[in-house]
Amino acid sequence: MDLQGKTVLVTGASSGIGQAIAVAFAQKRAHVVVHYGKNKAGAQNTLAAVKKLSGGSLCQADLMNRDEITSMFAQLKQTVPTIDVLVNNAGDARAGDIDDDQVWDYEYNNIFLSAVQASRAFLALPSPHLRKIINITSLYGNLATGEPHFLQYSAFKAALASFSATLNKSSAPKVIVNAIAPGYTETPAWADAPPDVIAACARAMSIGRFVRPDEVAHAAVFIAENDALVGQVLTLDGGTSLIGMPRQL
Repeated sequence: MDLQGKTVLVTGASSGIGQAIAVAFAQKRAHVVVHYGKNKAGAQNTLAAVKKLSGGSLCQADLMNRDEITSMFAQLKQTVPTIDVLVNNAGDARAGDIDDDQVWDYEYNNIFLSAVQASRAFLALPSPHLRKIINITSLYGNLATGEPHFLQYSAFKAALASFSATLNKSSAPKVIVNAIAPGYTETPAWADAPPDVIAACARAMSIGRFVRPDEVAHAAVFIAENDALVGQVLTLDGGTSLIGMPRQL
């Protein structure tokens, strides 16, 4: 896929990985729709960076609310001819054990169902051309590297990875779906983490440091441009899968 002139919707693009992905697609001269849930100021900063490189616009929706997703896509149909690439990036991690029903409900809607509903709305858009869905999963969603302190988050990221592969069986060749599973990545979510936790995570990476958001973003662009990559989960963990997870977080 040639990204120049294409329209790319990136959810959760106010900061971190989502912001980097939005800018990376703008570097390819795509029109980038910057989605945000609550952080409008961050989304405006992302849009300003996008507009230095290409065209862009903002959209807002609570992706845990199905009606708001429907409304967002209805509004987008009035402003863009179609959406060529959907990047399901929005979602945050909450710790919880097996008995924490509130976290099960939250992460099911936050991590998994939000991406499913956004993908459903995306698939319903008419387009005669090849389109792409890229789901941002997590190292925690890979079978051998789930994090027991984030049981629900790990489980639903794993479900999202499975969804990414299985959806291709009905959506391809018109829509190709892949996923990226980042490892420990320099995002605002780690801003308040204790230094010893940061150090432990860095030691569990062959590269000796956290993954940068722009490295994840470059992978997203690669996936969008490569039409032969289908139903894959690309793990970008700096080698954690080889070394092993930190013993304590």
